[in-house]
Amino acid sequence: MKKHVITAVAAVLMATPSYSDIINESICGASPGGLWSLVGAGLDASVKAGVPGSTITYQTSSGGLANVVQVNSGVCGLGIANDGDLAYATAGKDPFNEPVEGLSAVAVLYDWAPVWWIARSDFATEYGLETLSDIAEKKPPIRLVMNRKGLLTSAITEATLNSLGVTIEDIEAWGGSVQFQASKEQTSLMRDGRVDMLANTLFEGHSSLRQMSQAVDLTMLSTPPEASKAVMDEYFLKPWTISAEANPGKNGDIATVTTSVILFVKEEMSSDVVYKITKSMIENPEKMGSVSKAMGRFSPNGMVDQSVVPFHPGALQAYKEAGLM
Repeated sequence: MKKHVITAVAAVLMATPSYSDIINESICGASPGGLWSLVGAGLDASVKAGVPGSTITYQTSSGGLANVVQVNSGVCGLGIANDGDLAYATAGKDPFNEPVEGLSAVAVLYDWAPVWWIARSDFATEYGLETLSDIAEKKPPIRLVMNRKGLLTSAITEATLNSLGVTIEDIEAWGGSVQFQASKEQTSLMRDGRVDMLANTLFEGHSSLRQMSQAVDLTMLSTPPEASKAVMDEYFLKPWTISAEANPGKNGDIATVTTSVILFVKEEMSSDVVYKITKSMIENPEKMGSVSKAMGRFSPNGMVDQSVVPFHPGALQAYKEAGLM
C-alpha cells in the first residue's frame, strides 16, 4: 500500500510543472474591454493550458506604438502591435527618433481586419464614386472621417489618398472636410448623415457595419492597385478582398488592404519562455478563438505569416516542431 501511495505521489509531482517552468509575464495591449484585452485573455488561457500555473497579465496601453516603447523599456515582456507599428519602429520613423533594435515576433494574432472605405450611397451616386481614384478625379466636396490621429489606421488611410495625389488640404479646398474620430463616433456620424464617408479597419461582420447599413444605404469604394501597392510597401500590409457576402453595400467584391496584428517581444527574452508560449498557442488554438467572434478564424497556420521583424528563436523552434515552418 505504501509503495502505491509513493508511486501515485511521484506521478503527480512529475505531471506538475516545477516553479521554474511556470511562466509569469505581462502583455501590453490597448484599452480595457477592447479586442486586444480579449486577445490577452485568450493568450493567458492558452498558456495556462500549456503550462499549468502560469499567468499572462494584461496591461492597458494606448496601442501598438506605445507598446513598442513599453516592451523595449522592459515595462512589459510581451506586446501587441500592428505590422506598420513595428515597421516604423525598426526603421526609426516618426514618432521614433531612431531605429528600435532587437524586436522579435512571436505570432501573428490576426490579419482579417481590412481597411474599409464606406460612402453613403446617395453621395456616391451623385458624384459617380466607385473607387478611390474617382475622388481624385472628380474632386467632390466630401465630408470624410478617419480614425484618430496617431493610430496606424489613420496613417494608412491618409497615405492611401496621398498616393492618389489627394491631400487633406485638397479635400478642404473642394468644399469638403476631414475629421479624425474613434470608431464609435465614426459610426454615429455616418448613421446620422453628418459625414459622407468613413475610412477605418473593421472585421467583416462588425456590428458597426450592421448599424450603419440599417440607417442608410452604403456603397463600398475599392482601392486601386497602385494605391494598395504604395501602402503595402510602406506599412508591410497585405492585399485583401471584402467578399460580396460580407459587403453591406451590396456592390460586389471590394479590393482593399489589411493589417496584421503581431505578438512581439525583445530578442533577449528567454527562448524557453517564448517556446512554451508559442507551443501553448499552437496546441490550444480554441482558447484564442473563443474569446470573441472576431477571433474565430484564429489558426496555428496563420501565426507564421509575417515578415516585418524576425521571429524569436524560441518561436521558430515551436513552429518547426509543429511542421508550420
